[in-house]
This record gives sequence, C-alpha cells and structure tokens, in this order.
Amino acid sequence: MRGIYWTRMPEYADRNGLDAELDVPAFMWTGETDMKCVRESVGQLIDHAYAHHIQRLMVLGLFNMLLGARPYDVHRWHMSMYVDAIDWVSLPNVLGMSQHADNGLVGTKPYAASGNYINKMSDYCAKCRFKPGNATGDDACPFTTLYWDFLSRNRNRLNSNRRMGFQFKNLDRKDQSEHRAIRKQAEKLKAGCTNETYL
Repeated sequence: MRGIYWTRMPEYADRNGLDAELDVPAFMWTGETDMKCVRESVGQLIDHAYAHHIQRLMVLGLFNMLLGARPYDVHRWHMSMYVDAIDWVSLPNVLGMSQHADNGLVGTKPYAASGNYINKMSDYCAKCRFKPGNATGDDACPFTTLYWDFLSRNRNRLNSNRRMGFQFKNLDRKDQSEHRAIRKQAEKLKAGCTNETYL
C-alpha cells in the first residue's frame, strides 16, 4: 500500500474506474438504517472509532461499492470515522481494494458479494428485517439487490476478468423479467440513499 501511494499519487486519488458518482449515504455516519450489519458496524465505529477488516471491507466498503458511491468520498468517510486511518494506508485500501476504483492495480477483482455472503460470514442476518437471499420485494436485502445490479451495470467493464466468470454465469441464469425487477428495485434503493428516505 505504501508503494502504491508513493508511486501513484497524487493522480491515484482521482481514480474512479467504475464511474461511481453517488453520495455516501447519511446512515454511514449515523447508523440509522434497518440493515442490521450496517447499523451495528457503524454503531461500533461511533462508539469505538474502530471496526475489523471484514466489517470495513465486506460490510461498509461493500455497500458503498455496490451502491456506486464516489470512491474518494468513501475514503474521506473512512478517514473521518476510524481512529487508525492514515492517508497512505487508507487511500490505496479504500480506492483499490474496497471500491475497485483503480481498475485492478491493487486487487485483481472487485470484492463484490450479496447478502448471502454476509449471512454465511456473520450473525447479522438472523434478526434483520431483510432476507439475504431475496433481491426483490419488500424484504429484499439491499446488498443482494445492489449486487446483481452492480454486476449488470459493470458487465462491459469486468467481462474480460476471468475471476468474475462464475459471478457472470450466475447473473446469466436470471431471466429478463428478473433483471428488470432487480434494476427497478436498485433504482429505488439508490434514490432512497440519496434522498435519505429509504433504509
């Protein structure tokens, strides 16, 4: 990370390989959301200014990447929230590993996953109102909805990445009506995160 920072800055900070342009949601600062994994991870940050790597990468970072939040804004949020954040460590970790904004300079593929991953790796989902296996409907997990939407909208950018092949095969198993329903639900999520009226 130190090498990336010292050899690629200052232009590295402007990288946005997935053209992510949404604001970091307000609940990333307050924890005021029905998503139990995000609520508890942010709550821990507010109380202790610290969360372990999996919470950083595969809960909070993952949500921002799937949503399409601006990578440098995610970095600024990270710098503001974590007691151990320092620019030369945070920037390559957030832009490269967490948000895949550097087109694979740090990580060979985006760390993209659905709510099912969080369910397998934690106990957050058991008492959450959202169902990790559902991508559409009132009880759909926002991570799962945004995961399938992320794959769809970034397919042209990531299709040549061999490590993404399995994920795109799973995407191809969905019929057109399911794709449309997921896209519609994802747009509602994105609008709600922007307007602070959803989740």
